[in-house]
Amino acid sequence: MARECPDCGAELDLTEAEEVGDLVDCPNCGAAFEVVALEPFTLAPFVDEEK
Repeated sequence: MARECPDCGAELDLTEAEEVGDLVDCPNCGAAFEVVALEPFTLAPFVDEEK
């Protein structure tokens, strides 16, 4: 399943196995996103709160 990076527009190559809470990294710009919903498929910027 292909989706577009919200930051740079590059294609993110995702699998059908992605679940809410999974992290996705853009290979083009390096931005990290968290899967926050499956229907509709939604990505949100990942913020590491441990840092």
